[in-house]
Amino acid sequence: MTMEMGIDDGLRKLGFEAFRPGQREAIDTLLESRRLLLVAPTGGGKSLTYQLPAAILPGTTLVVSPLIALMHDQVQALEERGIPATYLAGTLTSDEMRRRMAEASRGIYKLIYVAPERLTFDGFRGMVGRLNCPLVAVDEAHCISEWGHDFRPDYMRIGDLIESLADARVLACTATATPVVRDEILERLGLPVETPQMVRGFARPNLALRVREIQSRAEGKTHVDLFLKEWLGKPGQATGTAIVYSPTRKRTDQEAERLSDAGWLAQPYHAGMQPRER
Repeated sequence: MTMEMGIDDGLRKLGFEAFRPGQREAIDTLLESRRLLLVAPTGGGKSLTYQLPAAILPGTTLVVSPLIALMHDQVQALEERGIPATYLAGTLTSDEMRRRMAEASRGIYKLIYVAPERLTFDGFRGMVGRLNCPLVAVDEAHCISEWGHDFRPDYMRIGDLIESLADARVLACTATATPVVRDEILERLGLPVETPQMVRGFARPNLALRVREIQSRAEGKTHVDLFLKEWLGKPGQATGTAIVYSPTRKRTDQEAERLSDAGWLAQPYHAGMQPRER
């Protein structure tokens, strides 16, 4: 196996001095076995499992991800570390998409993040045919399972992508997958049943959960206000960040406006917003 740098050098290139528990084992398994299904909690460092191999292997790694904001943030972080990366998603203009795909065809990038809906475009398939691709990483892999809680039909195309890149390693990673979902992930991606699986612990001692039963929307707002003051301090003098979930887009906008009026620096975020706003 030819590598452009060693694993430890790649780790430092990405800005880390040491691996988290399980990361080195996952990377070694992927490099040696060429196939891996990784199930690990959110925040557990799954992205390093494909970013480090992408950095040390020759060629361009493809990362399929449904989360545009995450793609943008990871590409920005990689560029800051001197690792050429880009993403392809429907939020780009046609001219920008063509420019990035032309650069990708010339081998400019070490990583290309791609939204699943782009997999069906003729231009993308043509670009893939010109790539030297050592690794295909499928993030949020549970989206391919009809038994999963977040099924995405576009993910059904990933198996065809993997089949067209027969020499590439394949990593499927997710934060949530029952044994039934894991079996379906392997089947849908065309991976053998003996594909190594690593399931890391989900204990999160840093999280505290509390449940409050409420009788009205007004009471819910009161509890939100109390929690924000308890954990963040006073409006305008917040000492941290909080996420407030609402059941609909409209309620999300209303709650963000209400909190802003109360002095909090608050913004809504949902799928109905314009790409630039998101």
